[in-house]
Amino acid sequence: MAGSGAPLRLRDWLVAQIESGRYEGLRWEDADKTIFRIPWKHAAKLGYEVQQDAALFRAWAVYKGKHLEGTDKEEPSTWKTRLRCALNKSADFCEVRERNQLDISNPYKVYRIVAKGTCGPGYQAPSEDLSNPDCWLHVRLYYGAVLVTEATARTAEGCCLSPRAAATEHLLGPLQRIAQVCFPPPPPGARALQHLLPHLERGVLLWVAPEGVFAKRLCQGRVYWRGPLAPHRARPNKLERERTCQLLDTRRFLAELCAHLRDGHPEPEYQIRLCFGEEYPGPPGQPEERLVMAHVEPVFAQKLLLHLKRFGLGDPVDPQSSMPSFIHLLTHLSQP
Repeated sequence: MAGSGAPLRLRDWLVAQIESGRYEGLRWEDADKTIFRIPWKHAAKLGYEVQQDAALFRAWAVYKGKHLEGTDKEEPSTWKTRLRCALNKSADFCEVRERNQLDISNPYKVYRIVAKGTCGPGYQAPSEDLSNPDCWLHVRLYYGAVLVTEATARTAEGCCLSPRAAATEHLLGPLQRIAQVCFPPPPPGARALQHLLPHLERGVLLWVAPEGVFAKRLCQGRVYWRGPLAPHRARPNKLERERTCQLLDTRRFLAELCAHLRDGHPEPEYQIRLCFGEEYPGPPGQPEERLVMAHVEPVFAQKLLLHLKRFGLGDPVDPQSSMPSFIHLLTHLSQP
């Protein structure tokens, strides 16, 4: 802890900036405040505005005495490099590269704050975040109509669906806390499965953020999905490789849940289906089952639906109840 008047370490300074709300796009990605997003727009990008897009980088340069306002020339690229280097050198941060979005109109990087005392070279981060069900995902894997694996991923970083955990270790790195949900070996004689699984080697990443549920396909094999935000209901929706796709929107889920409880509208959809290697859904009348499928449910949505069905919208919330914590926040934000 820095003494009175002592300069803050990068960790404490950056947390203070996130909490201040002064910088657009700088925000927490999880309810436990261990993962955060930093806007990362390139200075050469169309629409770049120094006052807004370089504000955080400038603030760090000013704080470290590397830029004097009104005296030194504007150097947004240099400011950005300084903060990037500071983040990379610090043992307090770990870049979550698979969640970066650098090719969109408002690009950003994602970092995780490493727990104190856990940054040694041989450190293996805990595999579960048992205290916070906001980020949990319940996953069921099917081969045809047979349930072959069922697991709940209990980490803020989400989970990776893949044939082998070791196959993604080089990609995710030893400090990552991504849960592994592995496809089991195919039964003897299942040639189609034996042919398909190697094409799923790098898997599909799934995670929960305050905005909703997201996925990124890393594997070579095709993956199709169905869920609340699927653009087509009767036609296949393909997950594009190396692109983040939002599968569920939290605010929309809340609005539909309120409409269901108040006005009798249908229950909000929160179940997500992933189909590996085959187009899905198929033509009308075709069986629902496929060679390999994953049924995914965000635990917060399931718990919230059950909670409000039991207690109703108007009842006070028991502080010891299982209401997801960021839902409390979003509910307040959604109120007029």
